[in-house]
Amino acid sequence: MFQNTSYHILTPAHSASLSRSRNDGDPSYLMATFGVWDVKTGEQITMMIHHCDAVLHLRFEDGIMVSCSKDRTIAVWTMGKTNSAHSIVMKHALVGHRAAVNVVDFDKKYIVSASGDRTIKVWGTESCEFVRTLSGHTRGIACLQYRGSLVVSGSSDCTIKLWDVEVGVILRTLEGHDELVRCIRFDSNRIVSGAYDGRIKVWDLDAALDPRCAANQICIRTISEHKGRVFRLQFDQFQIVSSSHDDTIVIFDFLSPHDYYSDFKCLPGGSPALVSDCSGIMRLDSANSLDSLDSAC
Repeated sequence: MFQNTSYHILTPAHSASLSRSRNDGDPSYLMATFGVWDVKTGEQITMMIHHCDAVLHLRFEDGIMVSCSKDRTIAVWTMGKTNSAHSIVMKHALVGHRAAVNVVDFDKKYIVSASGDRTIKVWGTESCEFVRTLSGHTRGIACLQYRGSLVVSGSSDCTIKLWDVEVGVILRTLEGHDELVRCIRFDSNRIVSGAYDGRIKVWDLDAALDPRCAANQICIRTISEHKGRVFRLQFDQFQIVSSSHDDTIVIFDFLSPHDYYSDFKCLPGGSPALVSDCSGIMRLDSANSLDSLDSAC
């Protein structure tokens, strides 16, 4: 899975965590910003300033970037082809959530956002107009992924919900975690979830979408290697890579005839908070053992 490759260390221009708001009495010290780097050179292109509280998540693809914040808003940005600060322009601010917006995902049709206010909101990507609200979780929503017409979300109510984004209905509710579901990913075959109970669960997506399938037949594997909260995970057809508050990264091999795990201990200074996709490079960011999402509503 991991290859020998060249890399650059991307160092932010400010010293505060990009995942948290910080204010020591000086308004200029409020770090509601995020940085943009050139991955080929490792040089920082610019520091984006718009949100008035901590930036909790962002995604970018095909010239569009979407960020969300504790300030309850979502910002939609256009990104030019040149690597300059002037090529990134804020297009629109989306307002409608009543609590911090913890996560966003999007494609060419919709932007989907999830909040501590217990709702998911759907917006038009091109028009930036509000489309609908998905309601059903009983506590704040910590994570989601959106692909095609399917949204999968995880919440502080300990459940995972599958939604049809086009009509706003719940297709299935998955139960099995004992604490907040912090990270969720799915592909054409599986859903993989990680939670504050330290467990990772693998679910059969086709079974979850089949209303005839019994609830006890959907979870196909539970991984209990972590001793602390699971913060991030990614997976492909071969492996799951997860990071945790216990300062370890666990790699689980789908193809091994026996359960196979590799553990990596992080350096002192904090728990791993970010794991990239499983395409050959794994990136980690120390979160100093803090999680800034607002999902307890």
